[in-house]
Amino acid sequence: MQSAVVWSDQVPNRNNRDRAVWDICFNPDGSQMIVAVTNRVLVYDAVEADLLQSLRGHKGTVFTVAYSSNGKFFASGGADNTIIIWNSDAEGQLKYNHNDPIQKLAYNPVTQQLISCTASDFGLWSPEAKAVQKHKVQSRILCADWTKNGQFVALGMYNGVVSIRHNVDNQCEEKFRIEKSAPVWCLAWNPNPKDSFDVLAVGCWDQTLSFHNMDGPNGTELSSKNLGYNPCDLNFTKDG
Repeated sequence: MQSAVVWSDQVPNRNNRDRAVWDICFNPDGSQMIVAVTNRVLVYDAVEADLLQSLRGHKGTVFTVAYSSNGKFFASGGADNTIIIWNSDAEGQLKYNHNDPIQKLAYNPVTQQLISCTASDFGLWSPEAKAVQKHKVQSRILCADWTKNGQFVALGMYNGVVSIRHNVDNQCEEKFRIEKSAPVWCLAWNPNPKDSFDVLAVGCWDQTLSFHNMDGPNGTELSSKNLGYNPCDLNFTKDG
């Protein structure tokens, strides 16, 4: 399969800051692209390549962005320990904080809850909630993903643990864990609606990509492949 460049843009150089792009996400219909770069959140028209907004609000580097599946909100978080919830018109709606930099954000595809992950805890925010529920963890969370039915979330950690948590009444108690020998930098659930069980793909810095059946005992490993490199990200196609 070959790819072609449709458009590109050079991030403006402001005050000699590092212009590294830390994260990108799209709204559900693909018409809007959100980019985390320096301490800004850039909003692009993904079709016309127009920069619509350069959002201020963070006092440190923005590491992660995420868009809700209903297209109503997107969120940003970063080195200033702050999460900002924006509406689809790029208007700030609320802020909340952790005690550590924000490593990863992910929206529940069903309930629209937002999970915010740090080195010491994770938080759960929902549009109807008055407070953010926070839960302590033993290691830095590097990645997170929800199952397609929104009932479970997988957290990949620096200590090699994948924590599978059941989302009930904002408690998100651990159901079981998968233990790896190196940091887990990326993971993703297979979104295929035809599958009778949930399959989790795990990218680990022992240079492996493994697949796990979540209906089996403690996430039974289905297969594992030696990659020969340390994976930093992974994604499924929409049909799995």
